[in-house]
Amino acid sequence: MSTAASPALRATPGPGRETAEAEYQQLMHDIFHELSQPLSTLTCLLEVNLLVSRPAKSTRHDLQIALKQIHWVVRLFRSLRELVEAGELPQDRQVLNLADCLREVVADFLPVAAKRNVKVALFCEANVSSGKGLVSFQASRLRQGLLHLLEFALEGCPGGTEIQITAGAAGDVARVGLVIPTVSAPEVAVAKVGSHWTNMASADGPVNGKQRELKRRLALAIARRSFEGADGSLQVQHGANALCLEVRLPLVSLPQ
Repeated sequence: MSTAASPALRATPGPGRETAEAEYQQLMHDIFHELSQPLSTLTCLLEVNLLVSRPAKSTRHDLQIALKQIHWVVRLFRSLRELVEAGELPQDRQVLNLADCLREVVADFLPVAAKRNVKVALFCEANVSSGKGLVSFQASRLRQGLLHLLEFALEGCPGGTEIQITAGAAGDVARVGLVIPTVSAPEVAVAKVGSHWTNMASADGPVNGKQRELKRRLALAIARRSFEGADGSLQVQHGANALCLEVRLPLVSLPQ
């Protein structure tokens, strides 16, 4: 298995830094806009239940709705904090083995993928294993970037399929590639993630579908900013039935 994308996935290169920054600004705007809806709903529910005497069943129903809205608000604020922190210059960088970090993150992620009936296949080439694939990164930020990358992949991956992950190196650059299968156009609604079109099942309805799209955009943006903070990059290419993501990080060598 190779980290290179297949010919069908070479249609569109990922965004440059200027485009990615524009997407980041748009994403920040969309997050604050999205926060207004659940906060308005919470305000209305509280006002109604304080001003009007309602049956216990109706009050319980309103509380369930309110709890869902609070969970979404908490999720948005947590993601907003991660997005901002990912853009800050990392402190206390360490020399880390990329293959080892990737194996640990994938192992932790497997139970989550199994619940969604999605398999994850990981292949690390010899040139990034056995202590050869060393990168300079803050350990927590590398883990964060990889986890959000996998979250992005899982949210757009249909059940019963497999996410393929490869790690390798060429010259002075380490590469992590993800091939994410998608469902063909007649079976899904097409949603936009940043400036890239990707397929997303619409069975959850318009509201959940909108939230799912925003979660994917957040995951991709946090991952990209994490890798760029370590002088790396994240590229996205797409084809008819798959997305291909590639992370590039500069290799470091220890003094002999």
